[in-house]
Amino acid sequence: MKRWLAFLPFLALAWALELRVTASLVVDLFPQAVVVERVTEPQGIVVVYQASQAEAVFRYHDLDLRRRGWVRVKYEVKKGEWKAEYRKGKAKARLSVKDKKGRVEVRLKEGD
Repeated sequence: MKRWLAFLPFLALAWALELRVTASLVVDLFPQAVVVERVTEPQGIVVVYQASQAEAVFRYHDLDLRRRGWVRVKYEVKKGEWKAEYRKGKAKARLSVKDKKGRVEVRLKEGD
């Protein structure tokens, strides 16, 4: 029993790195940046990191979604902004990552 108690802090840390956005949409936080702000929205979430690698943040969240069974159906890049749309069965999700000069804003939303 004492062995399990020693692992409790690690389990709590691992749980804290995962966010449940909706019933079918779960995402892990980018581990190499500090979360400055986290705001829930209807059917979505906005996370702001203190970071300067917006493309790396997008790649991390994109890969995380695809590992969870989401299929990317649309991808768009503009200066300082990455957008993608995903499907998982009938469900739809959108990911948007914006470079905000030292901060990276991630917006993840399920639905239309």
